[in-house]
Amino acid sequence: MATMKITVSVPEELVTYIRAEVEAGRFDSVSAYMTRAAERLRDFDPLDLLIAGMVAETGEPDEEARAAVGDAMARARAALHAGRTEASDAA
Repeated sequence: MATMKITVSVPEELVTYIRAEVEAGRFDSVSAYMTRAAERLRDFDPLDLLIAGMVAETGEPDEEARAAVGDAMARARAALHAGRTEASDAA
């Protein structure tokens, strides 16, 4: 994949966070972090539309459904973190 260099301005506290993520080995570089962030934002746009359509059709979720989603998201984040750890261990 071809890449291009761009310059962005980011709040200082966010730069500190991103650099810490790189130093911790969760990302290869600041560029890798920013690429992942942009990809996730791009990929969530269609999901937002899907969710809005579902809410329009069925109504807002109740507390039980919200709790189930929270649990599922926690498991997904844990799996993502474990995958990053495995990927950095393999490198």
